[in-house]
Amino acid sequence: MLTKPSCWQLRFTGFGITWLIGCSILFILALNYSNNLLLFVALLLLVLLVNSAWFSWLQVRSFSVNTVLVKPVYAEQNAQINIQVSNPKGKIPLALQLYSPELNTEAAMPLTNKSLFSTTLNVNHLNRGRFKLAHIVLQTHSVLSLWHWKKQIPSEATLWVYPAPQGKQAIPKPKAKQGTYLKKEQGDFSHVRVYQRGDSLNHIAWKQMARTGTVMTKEFDGGEGLRQTILSYQDLKGSNTEHKLSQLCRWILDCHQKQLKYSLELPRKTIAAAQGEAHKETCLQALAQFGLTLPTTESAGSTQ
Repeated sequence: MLTKPSCWQLRFTGFGITWLIGCSILFILALNYSNNLLLFVALLLLVLLVNSAWFSWLQVRSFSVNTVLVKPVYAEQNAQINIQVSNPKGKIPLALQLYSPELNTEAAMPLTNKSLFSTTLNVNHLNRGRFKLAHIVLQTHSVLSLWHWKKQIPSEATLWVYPAPQGKQAIPKPKAKQGTYLKKEQGDFSHVRVYQRGDSLNHIAWKQMARTGTVMTKEFDGGEGLRQTILSYQDLKGSNTEHKLSQLCRWILDCHQKQLKYSLELPRKTIAAAQGEAHKETCLQALAQFGLTLPTTESAGSTQ
């Protein structure tokens, strides 16, 4: 998701400043010695300088960033930021680049005349945390590299970096003295409802699905109580915070794969028992931000 983009900014490159100084020197010499040839060369170089900026402006003025898609990754993995660029005029751009100031990474855009195309920013080996991509920068140099065009586009994209899923400890068993008892899906049949991601595949109502064409799942009333699985930071041994978070991450992924209902207990934060993709992401995001107070990990934003 993007907010209103800013305007293109134009400035001289180092070579452009040298070019302008050369034009000025030739122009002064031409006037001083009344040399028409030097005057012609000075004016010709000046015309090239101005037209270079105008020509490159015609090339880049319609370019903008449409979407920024960021998938969460685990610590020390390579992240990819997929960016869709709009080129309504269909003109082949100059050597246009995308740049992320927050992550200090850039990528060259393909030379194409398509109205919509995508490119990828690669980020290597990030530590866990929440990284806000406040701006995506489009930049290019004009013909002869005399001018530098730059456009900062505000972004609300967020890159989540979860702890590395590591650890060999088995998932903790439910404890009788802890937690809320969750309903066991074995009792009297109650009704059917539309299937939701994370529901047990064993309770799919095949007859209703065949009749209606919609995936349905069975609901049960009563039944025996089932203790919830509690994933607690305090129960892990050792003093290394990152090792503990990695073990919790491993447990969360294992519980999600086994379709268990689990809760997460961290110092000063508890996430109630649930299951499904949304619950998994909530728990992993809590691990990613645990103990971090840096602006890149605490600023508001949504995962894109």
